[in-house]
Amino acid sequence: MLQTIDLNDPRSRHHYMVAMRVLHELPAFDWYDSHFLAKFEAARRMLEIVNPHRVDAFVGAFASLRTDPGFEVRHVREICDPARFGDLLAQVGAVPKQRLKSYENAEFGRSILHDLPVLDALQRELTPLVSQLAGETVVPCYNFLSLYHGGGRCPPHMDAPSAKWTLDLCLAQSCEWPILFSKVVPWPISGKPPVLPQGAGVSMPDLAFRDHVLHPNEALLFSGSSQWHYRDAIPDGGFCHLAFLHYHPAGCADLVAPARWAERFDLPELAVLDAVFDAVRPAARS
Repeated sequence: MLQTIDLNDPRSRHHYMVAMRVLHELPAFDWYDSHFLAKFEAARRMLEIVNPHRVDAFVGAFASLRTDPGFEVRHVREICDPARFGDLLAQVGAVPKQRLKSYENAEFGRSILHDLPVLDALQRELTPLVSQLAGETVVPCYNFLSLYHGGGRCPPHMDAPSAKWTLDLCLAQSCEWPILFSKVVPWPISGKPPVLPQGAGVSMPDLAFRDHVLHPNEALLFSGSSQWHYRDAIPDGGFCHLAFLHYHPAGCADLVAPARWAERFDLPELAVLDAVFDAVRPAARS
């Protein structure tokens, strides 16, 4: 919060002015869930000005959140035995409609609900499997139920590294609805993402997009923080009900939370930047 910045202190005042300059010059980072990367790039730029000898160590500390360029999407053909999957569907179906949130309806054509207890339990249970598929030890972060309706779509985006790994579980659908993933790419810390695909069949050889199809009780593990991904509009006004189970590497809780960076790295200037950032460029609701 801006009220926490003591502008009577010369050092804090200097950091405030640098933060304002950095944010004025920072590119838009205007895709869904890009807030983390915008803060990461802002922090890198600020350190280049006020603490340049700390830049390399700061950037290098995030190595565990980057994805091996050789990673490929994993397809799990059966997540649960049929009885367990039927129980999962029953519990999801029993969720009162008034609990579902519709604030992503305009952009995604979906209603959502975060951290449903039955999904919390499943996410914890699947942690060893996800660790095996990801090739590293992971911990659960958050999850949400995503109920796409006839207006369903998924604009091209990359996720924040708190969701470095996503297990995308299909619960029910009216038809096959492909999701497309790029190859693993470095974080776009320049703030200049590539021109993203719009519409089916777009050829982008530099990103090597590949489509994947799910059926109920199947799941895909992908690295959403390092792979662009999208879906075209759902066909024929259909529906697709999914559960997204998000994980990040163990031991990274301070790295995936920008508000903790100042303490984590002993860089008080980042606390000033975080306060200014949240006031000037607040995160969209997600």
